[in-house]
Amino acid sequence: MKNLFEQNILIEFGDSDPQGILYFANTYKLAHQCLETYWAQNELGWKFWFQNPEFAVPIRHSECDYLAPMKAGENYKSTLMCSKIGDSSVEFSCSFSNLSDDTVCATVKTVHVFVDRKSFNKISVPERIRISVGS
Repeated sequence: MKNLFEQNILIEFGDSDPQGILYFANTYKLAHQCLETYWAQNELGWKFWFQNPEFAVPIRHSECDYLAPMKAGENYKSTLMCSKIGDSSVEFSCSFSNLSDDTVCATVKTVHVFVDRKSFNKISVPERIRISVGS
């Protein structure tokens, strides 16, 4: 697995449940924000991934393992990795670890399939993407 991007995040009060623990669905939001920030800072750019006129990259599968609570007001490191590249799909893994003790608290996996924007038929992962994420 190739580490693509890391950033530190603060769990905000508004993203937590009444017990002050990150609401489970917001883990996906944070993982997607990490992916967006990666593409925004990548030489290809955010629009190449999200607004490409030739292809779209919908999520075909997602899963999350919750390993330890993530608490409001605490700082975490999110690490984005490319865990697999297939013919027409890319799998990203985003892990969240507590900055105070390096405990991995959650890992989100998303599988993105490349499709022709007009027909929505599967296409091969573009070579520029393969190079960028480390194939």
